[in-house]
Amino acid sequence: MPTDAHSKPARKVNFQDTLKRHLIAYKLDKLNISDPGFFLYRGKNVQRDHILPIEHKFRNLFEEAEPHTRQLLRDRRNPLRLHRYFHHLNSSQAFAFNLFFPYFTGGPDASSALLRALGQNSTLVGFKPEDVPDPEEGSNIDMVWNTDDGIQTFCEVKLSESDFGKATDDPRHRTKLKNTYGVLAEHLEPGRFDGPAFFDAYQFNRNVWHMIRAKNNRLIFLLPRANAGLWGLVHELGSGVVPHTRERISVMAIEDVIGELCGDSQCPKHLREYANKLKQKYLP
Repeated sequence: MPTDAHSKPARKVNFQDTLKRHLIAYKLDKLNISDPGFFLYRGKNVQRDHILPIEHKFRNLFEEAEPHTRQLLRDRRNPLRLHRYFHHLNSSQAFAFNLFFPYFTGGPDASSALLRALGQNSTLVGFKPEDVPDPEEGSNIDMVWNTDDGIQTFCEVKLSESDFGKATDDPRHRTKLKNTYGVLAEHLEPGRFDGPAFFDAYQFNRNVWHMIRAKNNRLIFLLPRANAGLWGLVHELGSGVVPHTRERISVMAIEDVIGELCGDSQCPKHLREYANKLKQKYLP
């Protein structure tokens, strides 16, 4: 078919756009909210339809996940902190709470169902969201849990992000690379520990650093397979980890985990039904 020489080529639709359109429809159909939300961009408030009005931010949580979230927010010893963009319907933090809290607080049958979906045949001992395993190092892990087989698992959750966090190759970060992350040199392939390459994969490398501090630790990257760019990137970064360390790292698709929960006959019935709510919201 002839193309108008002055017309612009069609913009390729990516996962981020697809998910946002899906969440806009979800917001109207399931939440009955039509007002846009706002976020601060370059000093200005920008409105977007996939964002909740800030006063409705807890509507981003299912009723099964909200009570535990509020309980953690009230914890005076170590209160949970919500991300700045928690009111965005594509918030990975809100997704993580919606996924983990109902299962990990629902008793042994519920927690074991989620662990099975994540490839672990063990019993949950404890868990902590937004954990800071090393206060001196200072970075947080989206979800950390311990099981009765002595394994501690670190889980990095992504939803619509297109990248892993980077860091500036400056004196402060180079000092931290030398003094804090130096042990990673024996766990990364040649060239990946060099300053520019390391800082280009900074968040990914920090997650690996947390894992290697104990031999029984494991690391899971949980993200949508449909987020093709990020899915490819995490596998590319994983190939830069030496084999004996890489075997302790898993990349798991959100689609597969939710699908396992929906079809697990050992999972309590109400949580199989709950998994379908996750599917309706997060899988376009």
